Amino acid sequence: MPKKIATEEDWIALGFARFSEGGEQALVIERLARSLGTSKTSFYWYFKDRASFLRRIIDDWQERSTSVLIAQSSLDGLSPREAVMTVMEGMFAPNKSRDFLYHLRRLGRSTPYYAEQLIRIETVRLSHMSRLLAATGQSPEAAERKAELLYSYYLGWHERQHGRDQDADDSESAIALIMPYLALDGGEC
Repeated sequence: MPKKIATEEDWIALGFARFSEGGEQALVIERLARSLGTSKTSFYWYFKDRASFLRRIIDDWQERSTSVLIAQSSLDGLSPREAVMTVMEGMFAPNKSRDFLYHLRRLGRSTPYYAEQLIRIETVRLSHMSRLLAATGQSPEAAERKAELLYSYYLGWHERQHGRDQDADDSESAIALIMPYLALDGGEC
């Protein structure tokens, strides 16, 4: 049977799925190649080594999970409240790859590069949410505190979801629980 030609996107998609399931240890190049029906040589056409592959997977995740969500919530025509809700719906959306962040946080505990990457990602996320909350009429200080509270809540919720199937009701419940503290109608809670 002839080997399939795997694209860079094929490798990244499979790497993303496997990292979400088992972290860095799940990125065994020979196994990934077999799953793709290709040779290990195909991997080296796109990536120098496993470390560069992992960085590319994480960069791709960051783009999809942070940059795209920020862009969606920054669209003209959304009220500040709608923009906040867009971000929250993205944060708490049912997601089969939810454990990606869990494994990335674990990796960050042992590898300074990934710890720094997480700090950069979280700084962008917190800054964006602070701006959105301030746009609802809250003081910059209150908006910053609430963005921190929301993100801490999300991380705790996320940790509790590790390894569990999640549905739309779980997401709606998570959002409903935090809404009174955000006071999106200009309150300072």
